[in-house]
Amino acid sequence: MKAGYSGYRCRKRMGRKAQAAMEYVHTYGWVLLAVAMLSGILLYYNVSRAQTLLPLECTFLSGIRCLDSHVDEDLLSIVVVNEFGFTLSNISINMTGTCDSEANTSDGNPYGNLNVLLANQQAMYVFECQNLTNMRVTERIAMGYRNLNTGEAHMKVGKLEYSPTGQ
Repeated sequence: MKAGYSGYRCRKRMGRKAQAAMEYVHTYGWVLLAVAMLSGILLYYNVSRAQTLLPLECTFLSGIRCLDSHVDEDLLSIVVVNEFGFTLSNISINMTGTCDSEANTSDGNPYGNLNVLLANQQAMYVFECQNLTNMRVTERIAMGYRNLNTGEAHMKVGKLEYSPTGQ
């Protein structure tokens, strides 16, 4: 056998594999390109955002759980529960974003916001805002507190997202 002959057969076989691979890419490549373009368009127009499907989301990091929230014309309220297992004191809650407000936790405040939160106790905190009617609300919630057992000060961060009409 000649050495050139076997090399020719090998190149011919590789040529067939390459042709098959190119046909595969041409056939299914258009589908992959169309899916990539459609995904890009959906991401560009924020169609994939969860806010369009879920009108309300209120979350904290571990220890504090947001049970409920309500957005009114000029008031925003959240209901939280202390899941730490110890009493929280000197509570201060600030919201930054659409509302930019602080919950009044001083004694005798008009909304009954608590300054002390016992273990497993839930409480509602009310924030005064301006003209939230039909507005999309995105807030960063910072809750400062002191562990009554140790006296150490801590900060927990949460978020509130509300979309009245799925905007």
